[in-house]
Formats: sequence, C-alpha cells, structure tokens
Amino acid sequence: MKRRYDLPLLFLTLTLVAFGLAMVYSASAFIAAEQYRNPMHHVTRQGFAALLGFVFMAGLARLPYKRLRAWAPTLYVLTTASLFLVWVPGIGHAANGSARWFGVGGIHFQPAEFLKVVLLVCLATWLHKNRGDIHEQKVLLGAAGMLAFPLGLVALQPDFGSTAIITVLAGLMFFFAGLRWAWIAGGGALMVAGLGALMVAEPYRIKRLTSFLDPFADCSGDGYQVCQSLLALHHGGLLGQGPGEGSAKLLYLPEPYNDFIAAVLGEELGLGGICVLLLLYGVFAWRGFSIARRAADPFGAILASTFTAMIVAQACLNLGVVTSLVPPKGLVLPFISYGASAMMVNLAAVGVLLSVSAEARATEAVPGATPTPATPEVTRTLTSRAPHLGGA
Repeated sequence: MKRRYDLPLLFLTLTLVAFGLAMVYSASAFIAAEQYRNPMHHVTRQGFAALLGFVFMAGLARLPYKRLRAWAPTLYVLTTASLFLVWVPGIGHAANGSARWFGVGGIHFQPAEFLKVVLLVCLATWLHKNRGDIHEQKVLLGAAGMLAFPLGLVALQPDFGSTAIITVLAGLMFFFAGLRWAWIAGGGALMVAGLGALMVAEPYRIKRLTSFLDPFADCSGDGYQVCQSLLALHHGGLLGQGPGEGSAKLLYLPEPYNDFIAAVLGEELGLGGICVLLLLYGVFAWRGFSIARRAADPFGAILASTFTAMIVAQACLNLGVVTSLVPPKGLVLPFISYGASAMMVNLAAVGVLLSVSAEARATEAVPGATPTPATPEVTRTLTSRAPHLGGA
C-alpha cells in the first residue's frame, strides 16, 4: 500500500527551511564577506546541511518507525561514543570555552544534537517495552541509568543548554506515557535541583542569570547581546526596516545568524514577521500533536508528542531569550538559525513524524483494522494529556 504522509506538515517544514535559509543569508552575508570574502559562505553550508537533513527525513519517513525499537541499542552506543570525539586532538573543536563539536571534512558536527533524538527514541523504546509497568521502581531506575551517562558527558563539555533540554524532554516523555503525578512531581523537583546545581557551578552562568534580570545594567558586558537584540526589535517596529535592511547584523549583534537570528528577523520584518513565524510554529504544533493523537500505537504517540514538543519548545525558548523573557540558553531557532547539526536533527525528527502519520493513515485505511492496544491507563493518558488541538 502506498504510504500517505501528512502533507501539511511536510509543506510547513519546507516553508520554515526556505525562510531560514533566506534569513541566514541576510544575517550572515556582511560578516561572511568580511571574514571569508564570500557572502554566501554560511548559507551555502546551511543549504548543504538542509540537503543532508532532507535525505534523513525522507529515509525515516519511508521507514516504519517501529523498526527504530530494534535500532535503539546500536544508536545509543554509537551516539554516546561520538560524544568523546569532541575531546580528541585534531578532530574535536572548541569555541567560547566549550568543547562541543568534532570536525569532518571542514564541517563541524555537534553530537549532543544527535543525542537528543537518539535518547528520546531509546527512552520511548524502554517505556514501550515496559508499558503498563512504568510506575515500577526498576523501570524508572533503568530509564535514569540510560540517561545519566550520556547526559553527564554533555554536561562536561560543558553544554548546559543541551543537558537541560534533553532532561526536560525526557520528563515530558514520561508525562505523555502516563507516569503518575506523584512521580512527576518528585522527578521534577530532582530535575530542578540538579539543573540548578549545574547552573551555579560555573561563574559565567551566574553572570548570565544576573544580566538576564537587568541586561541594561551591563550593556557593554554580559548583557551586551540581549541589549543589542532588544534594540534591533525596537528598530523593527511593526513592519520592519525591510528585507536585508537591518543594521544589527553589521557587527553590532555578535553572530547574528545563530541564536539571535530572530532579532535580525524582527528588525527587518517587524512584529508582523515575528507573528508569522509564531503562526508557523503554532501550526507545526497542531499538526505534530494531531499526528500523535492518531498514531497507530502508544510508541508512535509518545515519539510524535515528544518530537513535536522538542521543536516547538526550542522555538519558544529561543524567542524568549531574544526578547529577554528567559535567560540565555544557547539554543537555536529550529529550521531558522545557522547550525548544521540542529538542522539535520530537526529534519530527522520531522521524518519520524511523517512515518507515524503514514502508519496511522495505513491503519485507518484497512477495513476492520484497529490500533495496537495499550493498557487502559496508558490509553487514557495519551488521550487526556495530549494537547487538544483537533484531529488531522
């Protein structure tokens, strides 16, 4: 039977990627011309990453997502091993005091980005294997052990942002799987305590938090990037200065094509452009959670819910940083910010969403076919805790 995918999600993803490439060019052309004598330097590299990402997306969309359960152990070992490459001389690459990348053929990969998706697949596999028993202590300890070692390596790079987002996403997966509220409350308290300890362990993180509370108190120091971001948004106003006409990217805003690309977008396209971007992410959330609610089995529902939350939550956090609503985290704006690893990983996640949608449509198309049953508790949880955003 021919696989039928969620075409609105596919077209939406293509729109976001095209929009992102245009913004990367606008935000990076001046800097690239100064540093590399080639204004297309960053957008060319981002385009190549998007091409690889579409290959991953197409392959995962065609692959029945249930096969990921068999691949989970191998993916876990390979991805965890890749974390050590960031410390290998000649391969590892450090920047701003963090060793988060390794280089292959002039392209730098961030293994923590790939770990994000792989750990979620492994955790979903573990929860599916122990469905109905996720409240048991041995199941929870097994999940904690699975997460602890690779997350410890990420924290040592150090990469607080990735550590925090993976931890939160793991908690969301337990939530979607139906973990009791008492366990969620206890786990949430431990998570906050652990992440809080990591935050205060490094003086620069404390400075970030302090500058977040009042960025204009130190505009020439730790609050500089946020101040420049807010100024760019102020200059943009309602309608913006026009595509390519922003000034923040002219060496005022550091690396404007990365975490703070939304500031360039707001300056050039105004509040209207930001609202359009928010609308696109809102539609993405609607389609993703709709796919999760119609999934053929709990494994697909948990994967789709968490991957959707991963992309949308990162977008909200990034925009929160740009508007000084949350402390700086070093998280990219999905599909928009410059970053090869993030682009490939997010497109791979969309591939899994498309696979879940295709399997659900195939199940619905077979007369008399019913989704794989789960325990009554898990079934009720997936229905009640999934966001009520309507059907597909």
